Amino acid sequence: MTKEIQTTLSAEQKALLGQLTPQEQGFTRISLPRLGMYSQDKFEGKGKSAVLVKEAGMFYTEVPPTEKDGEWTKQEIGTQMDGIVLYNRKQLSYYDNATEKYTSSPIYDTAEDVVPLFMDGKEVHRGTPADLKAKYAYTDPDDGKVKSKLEDMRVLYVLKDSQVYQMTLRGSSMWAFSKYAKSCLVSSVLTKFNSEAKENGSIAWNQMTFDAVREITPEEASVVIDNLQKITTAIADEKAYFASLATQKSAMSSAVAENATTGPLIEGKGTDIAEW
Repeated sequence: MTKEIQTTLSAEQKALLGQLTPQEQGFTRISLPRLGMYSQDKFEGKGKSAVLVKEAGMFYTEVPPTEKDGEWTKQEIGTQMDGIVLYNRKQLSYYDNATEKYTSSPIYDTAEDVVPLFMDGKEVHRGTPADLKAKYAYTDPDDGKVKSKLEDMRVLYVLKDSQVYQMTLRGSSMWAFSKYAKSCLVSSVLTKFNSEAKENGSIAWNQMTFDAVREITPEEASVVIDNLQKITTAIADEKAYFASLATQKSAMSSAVAENATTGPLIEGKGTDIAEW
């Protein structure tokens, strides 16, 4: 633990020192507790002995462990909840039933972002979201349309009870949020999260719904703005860090290619500092 020391430096002196002193580049990844909702009922046991263990439409929180090898703590919080949607981002994901493995991208923001795709912790592809989805394209035999196995998802940062959570949406719930986000400035209103039952043939599920309850108060707005500034700064730092890594990788590849063209450097006697 670093000992706290008292400083007598002025703000201008500290700023100048920060500009002149080489800094280790890095970023703090956004890591938050999670919000979710069960989309389908889940039973344990069969027949009359079957017990409902997950109720469709039930919202829950998941809090990370305080110890390294601990488990996340899940708590059900009811079939509806209120919160403020601070920010929304995107992610690609695909679960292969045959291999029982996930392929997914990091969270990103725009269609122009160049993002990696990982499977089993290893990068398998890199490109724009459209490029990546094209690599997993297939023709759906039911409707003849060309689709991608990589699924679009939305990642929301939601302020609830003074805590910011991460919530991932997919399928019809994602499209319901996209429609809602076009109807209002979501960071300026208190949103009621609820759900409604849906059916498609033999498949039944609960789709999340979103409704604006009221405009947030000036006091709530101050908290929202503070959190938004932290989020956008963290995103900018992360993008700058990975952009610098890409630049370094490109420069190294160019240097290797140039060395391969011109041949190895000729070894010779170095200059002894004492000869200066």
